[in-house]
Amino acid sequence: MYIIRSLELTNWLCGQGYKILKVEDSEKNPKYKIFLFEDTKQIRNSVAKFLLQKEV
Repeated sequence: MYIIRSLELTNWLCGQGYKILKVEDSEKNPKYKIFLFEDTKQIRNSVAKFLLQKEV
């Protein structure tokens, strides 16, 4: 599983066609959610692309 804690990144990934497999409460702070995706090379590349775009 690939864990995402950012709602903005989660929304972007869903817009790219990735499907959320599960949503859980964060163990660190139950007021927040974590989003679980299938861990693939493609999603890791997409996350890297998102983070690079955020830096610009």
